[in-house]
Amino acid sequence: MKNNAKAMLRQNGIFYLTGLLFILGIKLFYSKASVPDLKWILAPTSLWVRILSGIPFDYEPGSGYVSHSFRFIIAPSCSGVQFMLIAAATLLYSFVHRMPTRKKGICWTILSFLISYIYTILVNGLRIVLSIYLPLALPQNMWDNGWMTAERLHTITGAVVYFTALFILYRPAGNLAVLIAGKPEEIQTETGRTEAPVRQTGRFSSPILGTLRKCLPPVFWYFAIALGIPFLNGAYAGNERNFTEYTLTLGTVCLILILLACLPSFFSIVKRKKQNFRNVNNNCINAKHN
Repeated sequence: MKNNAKAMLRQNGIFYLTGLLFILGIKLFYSKASVPDLKWILAPTSLWVRILSGIPFDYEPGSGYVSHSFRFIIAPSCSGVQFMLIAAATLLYSFVHRMPTRKKGICWTILSFLISYIYTILVNGLRIVLSIYLPLALPQNMWDNGWMTAERLHTITGAVVYFTALFILYRPAGNLAVLIAGKPEEIQTETGRTEAPVRQTGRFSSPILGTLRKCLPPVFWYFAIALGIPFLNGAYAGNERNFTEYTLTLGTVCLILILLACLPSFFSIVKRKKQNFRNVNNNCINAKHN
């Protein structure tokens, strides 16, 4: 096991390190960036929101992209940079080790960040449209209980959209990685050799376990970047209550979405067991008649 891990690290260490430095660098840049510094992502996001909703936004260098009619600002905090880094980490660290050559590894590294940038604009635009219209669609007495606030609804909406988008992205990204890597016999194994992969029957025989396995990498990178980095650099200091609430919100939303993702597999298992029970029952009845 140790030799396999060392071989994989030796083969792909340069890509892991490049991704780490890029993610930390963008994270540092984002923490200090002004509105003009983020026009590369705010401008296309505001344009996409306008296409989706028909709402015009005016650029104001000190604030962001402003809709005066809806009193909504696409500010740096709404840029989606954090989601872009989460998506990039998920794509890079989940699939770059499948690349059989250094050239294809470089290609996948570049693609991971490019896909994440474009995907972030699309997903974040949808999230912003929901954030604009959802409070208007909800009943006004919903705000009377004191717990549900505009800020909490904004956080929940973002978590639902971003987690769902990551789960949706992961599978086609894996298919694309296999396509770029080439034929199965050319795919690199964990030992560093290029040989045909051995199909391990029964490893994830349960559909539910298979679904959980596919959800694990996106969930890990979401929590690592959204919560882990702020925790390590002490960004939560003096704001422990809000940080704890944010952590619990993310955890709850993630758990609910994973359970929903497992429901089709669960119903499939129940249906198959019912069918097996009917078959056994019919066989017993036929045996009695014979």
